[in-house]
Amino acid sequence: MRFTYISGKRRVFAKLRRSGRISRAELARECDLTRPAVSAIVEELIADGLVKELGPGRSTGGKPPIMLEFVPSARCAIGINLGGDGCIEGVICDLSCGVLFSESIAYINSYDNILDVTGKVIRILQGKVSPDRLAGVGVAVSGIVADDGNVTYSNLDIVGKPLLADLRNISGVPVMLERRPNAAALAEALFGGGCDAERLVYLTSGVGVGAGFVVAGDIFSGRNGCAGEVGTLRLPDGSILEDAARPRNMLSEYEKITGSRINFEEFLCRYFDGDDVADRLVMINAGQLAYAASAAANMFDPDAVVLGGDVLEFGEKYFEEFRRILLAGSVAAGLGKDPMVLRSTFGRRGVAVGGAQIILDSLIC
Repeated sequence: MRFTYISGKRRVFAKLRRSGRISRAELARECDLTRPAVSAIVEELIADGLVKELGPGRSTGGKPPIMLEFVPSARCAIGINLGGDGCIEGVICDLSCGVLFSESIAYINSYDNILDVTGKVIRILQGKVSPDRLAGVGVAVSGIVADDGNVTYSNLDIVGKPLLADLRNISGVPVMLERRPNAAALAEALFGGGCDAERLVYLTSGVGVGAGFVVAGDIFSGRNGCAGEVGTLRLPDGSILEDAARPRNMLSEYEKITGSRINFEEFLCRYFDGDDVADRLVMINAGQLAYAASAAANMFDPDAVVLGGDVLEFGEKYFEEFRRILLAGSVAAGLGKDPMVLRSTFGRRGVAVGGAQIILDSLIC
């Protein structure tokens, strides 16, 4: 998806998805369209089964308006999270981001196995819904995706491989590929904490560090699909953000300082138990991500910055430190116009949910 002009039909569709119930007159006013234009669009959506009439609503003095209701169950899509954590997660979502079914299977990093496991997840989920409701499959991948759907960079064995074509052949339905942070950003912009934001930045840290940008409901990917690759940012100490800020990289630092070999879950426990070394490393991590977020926010000037990924496991103290440092470096905050700083609504599942919404959001151009 790329940043494009938003048609009247797309504006009406988006408003109906978020409002649930609304009248034609309200749609015309809120979408800045004429009533005849809205009526024509609504009739198309009713014919497609996406909207239904409920009957008269409450009158404000004149003839009671006929209320419209969006039908989230009219279409659904499969969303796939193809990341670097060794597990392929799939969900089926309806038009309101509701997760109907989920499935996950472990994989190894070879193209044949990735394709085989992704195909298995898709086929299992396809068996859960009637074919006439399934709009397609949205695959959120770890890497950079070009306009033609080819993966041009990834730490997975999918670069230069016919992943898009192969998955279309396996599934028999439309398939779209997108960067993982972009997919998660779209889910947050549509139905998450950032649903009131015209411009949204989503920042995630887990296996890697990345960002996604959404403008007026559309993903902004840049000329080459590289927008949001903040992991390459050089920090003030000269280190690279992605090398320094992955949550699990704190383990190696902790081991160097304490001589104690522990796993990530044990590190989390020590942090919440007040371990001084763990606390210091976690707060440093919050500052590193906030530095990247403030740089992205100053370039993009968003209404909202949404934090997602594994770092949310560090809780309220981490989030407040991230927020404090981000706003301290924000030009907009210095003008008294703080962007909203929010936690991800969908958490780890947001990537797969966003994959489904890439398909569903493309139903109306």
